[in-house]
Amino acid sequence: MYRIRSRKQTPDIAIDLGTANTRIMTAADGIIFDEPTLCCFSGDTGRKKLVAAGLDAIRMRGHYTSDLCVVRPLSYGVLNDIDATRMFLQYAIRGRIGKPRRGGLIATIGVPTDATSAERNALMTAARDAGMSSVTLIDETIAAAKGAGIEVEAPNGAMILECGAGLTEAVVLSLGGLCGRAAIRKGGDSLDQSILDHLHFKHKFLIGQNMAEQTKLELVEQMIADANATGSINVKGQNMVTGLPETRSIPTQELATLVGKHIDAIADMSANLLANTAPELCDDICSNGIILTGGSAAINLIGQTLTDRIGVPVTVADHSKSCVAFGLHSALVH
Repeated sequence: MYRIRSRKQTPDIAIDLGTANTRIMTAADGIIFDEPTLCCFSGDTGRKKLVAAGLDAIRMRGHYTSDLCVVRPLSYGVLNDIDATRMFLQYAIRGRIGKPRRGGLIATIGVPTDATSAERNALMTAARDAGMSSVTLIDETIAAAKGAGIEVEAPNGAMILECGAGLTEAVVLSLGGLCGRAAIRKGGDSLDQSILDHLHFKHKFLIGQNMAEQTKLELVEQMIADANATGSINVKGQNMVTGLPETRSIPTQELATLVGKHIDAIADMSANLLANTAPELCDDICSNGIILTGGSAAINLIGQTLTDRIGVPVTVADHSKSCVAFGLHSALVH
C-alpha cells in the first residue's frame, strides 16, 4: 500500500472521489476541481480513448453516437473500471494542477468505510497509475464527520449518515474511532434507476438517465410540499409500443412509493445499527441527534422518516454535499 513516507511529507492534494461527483482540494486554495465523475470514450475495449470527462461528458450522456460510450468509473461508491478511474484522475489533476512534479503527487483520498481490501487496492492502483507516488486512504464517513464540524476525538457518541449517489453509510463514532457501522449499496443513483425501471416495465415507456434524475428531484419537491402526493409529473420519453417520442403525466403517488421504499431501507439500516450500539453511545445520540451528510441529505423526507421511526432528532449538516471534501481538506492543513 502506498502511504506517506515521512511526517514531513504532507499531502499535496486531497480527493473526494464520489460516484456522482469528484472534488479535489489543495491546502492553499480549497476546492479546485468539482465536476461529475464521468468519462466518454471512443474505440473498442483495450484501445479506448478518452474523448471527454466531467462536465463535458455529462452533456454528452444520452446524445452520443454508436462509436462513443459514456461511463462512470465508480459504481455504488467503489471502482468498477480502473482504467477509466486512472484517466479521469489524470484529466482532473492536469486540468487544475498541471503536470505533476518529478516524483509524483502525494495524495489523500476518501474511501467508503465498508470498502473491501480488493476495492481499496483497486483505488490505490488507479491512483498510482494516474501519477501519484504516495496515497493515504481516509474513511469517508470520518471525513464527513470532520467536515460537518463534529469533534470526532471527543469522548461522546455521534452518528453520521452519509447519503451518497451510489452508497449510503451510517457510522457511530467516539474517541476518534468507529464504534459501529452499516451500509447499503443504494443512493441517489439507485432511486433514479428505480424510476426508470418502473416506467419501463409498468408503462412501457423509456426515459434516459437525465430525465430520471430530473423526475426524482421534482418528485421529492412535490412530496415535501404535499404529504398526500396528489399531483402529477410530466415525463418525456419514448413510447415502447409506437417507438415515438411522448410526454406522459404520471401520478405523484405512484412514484412516491419508490421513494418510500428507498427511504425505508435507509431507516431500517440506521435502526439496526442503533440496536447494536452500546447504551452509553445511544444516550449521546439521543441527545445530540443524527447528522446527515452527502448529496442526498437535503431530501428532507429522509430526516423526517428517521425521526418518526427511531425517535431521534435529525440534522442536515451545513454544506452537506461537501462535508467529505471539507473533512479531507482538514488533513492538508493540520
